[in-house]
Amino acid sequence: MTDPNIPRHSPFSRIHRTFRTKSTFQTPKSSPKQPNRAKSTLKGRTPHPEAHESREKCASTLFSRDFILLVAGQGISLFGNLMLRFAMAMWVLDETGSATVFASILAISVVPTIILSPFGGVLADRMNRRTIMVALDAISAVLVLASAIVFVSIGFSLVAIGTMQVLLAILGAFETPTVQAALPQMFREHGQSTLRQAMAVVNQVQQLGSLLPSFLGGVLYSLTGIQPMMTIAIVSFAGAATLECFIRLAAPDRGDEELPTPLEDLKSGIRFLIKDRPNVFALLLFAAGLNFVIIGNSAVGFPYVIRTVLGFDATVYGVADGLVGVSGVVGAFVAGFLAAKLTMRIFPLSMVALALSLLPQGLVFLLPVSAWVKLIVLVGFTFGTMIASCFSNLIALPTIQLNTPDAMTGKVMSMVAAISMCAQPLGQMAYGWAFDHMPAAAVLLISAGLLGIGAVVSVRLAKQFAD
Repeated sequence: MTDPNIPRHSPFSRIHRTFRTKSTFQTPKSSPKQPNRAKSTLKGRTPHPEAHESREKCASTLFSRDFILLVAGQGISLFGNLMLRFAMAMWVLDETGSATVFASILAISVVPTIILSPFGGVLADRMNRRTIMVALDAISAVLVLASAIVFVSIGFSLVAIGTMQVLLAILGAFETPTVQAALPQMFREHGQSTLRQAMAVVNQVQQLGSLLPSFLGGVLYSLTGIQPMMTIAIVSFAGAATLECFIRLAAPDRGDEELPTPLEDLKSGIRFLIKDRPNVFALLLFAAGLNFVIIGNSAVGFPYVIRTVLGFDATVYGVADGLVGVSGVVGAFVAGFLAAKLTMRIFPLSMVALALSLLPQGLVFLLPVSAWVKLIVLVGFTFGTMIASCFSNLIALPTIQLNTPDAMTGKVMSMVAAISMCAQPLGQMAYGWAFDHMPAAAVLLISAGLLGIGAVVSVRLAKQFAD
């Protein structure tokens, strides 16, 4: 079951006996050059045969059977999860007429994810990650099936819905770090560019998977109601578990060390970040700060400005939100096309792009122009924010993964998820207060300034990682 709690535009997520003295990922050495072959090339320079072979090998590795099964399983699982969340939202609103009730259920369901994510990372570093993915998707299918039977038997029940959401959130806390640890395990030995391309493909599938429930959910719910949509979720989880059964993935290699207790294992992950990889820890905190600004602004500011400040109705907001969702898909594909070149060296440029995408959004609210002009500028430059976020995500996340040993990846990525999720509600509350007490122009310009400061800080941060 893929956890949908981390927004798609978020800038984010084996114990060796001796750690590397540098925190950079060492790519395999290239084969020696062939001087005679190089001299024989003409002015137009024909591609080097070894380079051609390298590209073919990268493509064959990227589209391997195991990776295709992993991506397909995660895409199907995400689709089922988002369809279920959409159906639950509509059902609760229809039955209670209160958005606050459902928001409270969602807020409560986030708590176990934040608390248990680190222990999910511990589990991912101790057991076969394929087995964990299969078990969690299968349990999700059984859980939704049991909930559907309860709803048929007793009808609408807030207690049953809340219990289901909390249990699914607990499963998600174990699923997310497992998947994020499986990717580097598959591609670590093939180098940075291959892992970044793999991450780009996963991001593209997630963006597409997030769009489909938005377009299909309303139609299906109106035509069929809640039960058929729950059936779709059950089939999706079961289908994902079936596909994941055929993934070939070994258990994390921890050498001959005696397996510590889960609490000791978690403490070792924290020590690893703070003492052995302080640059990775700094990047993790930087990504959380980015989430604070970007998620706070997009989740609170975007709808508030369109509906309240500009005074447009829900239809206009729905179209604007859908267009921004499309821009996320575009950003994922553009970033995927350039994935091999997205190293920490250009991370500051992505931060500059983020700051510049917010600057016009704030400036337009200082001008005496119509609400429609402000809306066009807001939506148009939010496109840029989404695309720049895709680039930042595809730079930061693989960098953290590649600078973490295999038996530590689950714990580290679970901490990325937990800290990022903590930053999101804090950012939403801060931006809610800001938009209530300050003009929209001021909030947007301050956000652009914060991201500009982040761009300056990211220059020094990027130097701590070698490409």
